[in-house]
Amino acid sequence: MRSLQLTTDHNVPIDVELASVGQRVVAVLLDVIIMVAYVVIMSLIMSAIFISSFRLENFGEMEVWKILFMIIVYLPFVLYTPLLEYLTKGQTIGKMAMGIRVTKLNGENAKFKEYFTRWLFRPLEFYILLFASGGILLLLASAFFDILIASVSGSNQRIGDFMANTVVVRKNPNRAFSIQDVLAIKSNKNYDPTYRNVTMYTDEDMMLVKNTITRVEKYRNENTKKLAISLAEKIANDLQLPEVPEKRLKFLKTVLNDYVVLTR
Repeated sequence: MRSLQLTTDHNVPIDVELASVGQRVVAVLLDVIIMVAYVVIMSLIMSAIFISSFRLENFGEMEVWKILFMIIVYLPFVLYTPLLEYLTKGQTIGKMAMGIRVTKLNGENAKFKEYFTRWLFRPLEFYILLFASGGILLLLASAFFDILIASVSGSNQRIGDFMANTVVVRKNPNRAFSIQDVLAIKSNKNYDPTYRNVTMYTDEDMMLVKNTITRVEKYRNENTKKLAISLAEKIANDLQLPEVPEKRLKFLKTVLNDYVVLTR
C-alpha cells in the first residue's frame, strides 16, 4: 500500500496511506450503480405521478413536469459526486463503502471548489446520460486514462486530482492504530509506573502519543515541539498533575511506558 507524507500549512508533516487504484475503481462502480438506480426509480415514480395527474387539455402542465423532472431526477444525479463529497468531507457512498476519502495535499478538508474541479475532469454523470449516443465510449476512454495516470503517479492522482491539488486516502489506514506498535516497546518487569491512572486512555490514545514522540524525534522543528508541548499539557491536565513536567518529551515517553506496563 502506497503512503504519502503531507505537509500542513504549519509545516507539520502528516503520514497518510493512499487509496489504491483498485479501491477507487470499485468505489466508482458502486457510485455508478447507485446513480443509475436513483434515476430509474425516481423516473418511474415521477412518470407514475405524471400519468395519473396529467390532463391532455392542459399542456401547460407538461412544461411544469419537465422542470420538476429535471430538478428532482437529473439535478441530484448530475451533482451527486461533488455535492456528496462536499457534504461528507470527501466521500461518496462508494468511497464510504471502501473506506477512502478525498483530501487536499496539505491534509485539510477540501472545499466545494476542489470537489467541483475534480468532477469537471471526470463527469461520469454526463457520460451515463449520453450512453445511447456514444457516452459509454467516452466513459471507457476517461476511465482508461484516469487509471493509467493514477497508476504511474507517485501519489495515485488522476487528472482531476492534479487540477484540484487533492489526493484520495484511506480513512482508516491499516497501520494507523496497530497496538502491536505500542506493545513492541520493551518493558521492564520490575518497572514501577509513575502515572498509574494512564489506564483511563485507550490504545488509540497511546498511538497518538507514540506517533507524536516519533515525529518530534524525526522532525526536530518548532511545530513538532509545539505539538508535543500541547499533548503533554493535555495529558498532565487529564492526570490532574499539579504542573506539567519540565521535560515534555520524557514525560510523554513515561506515560507511554506506564500504559504498556499497566495494560499488558
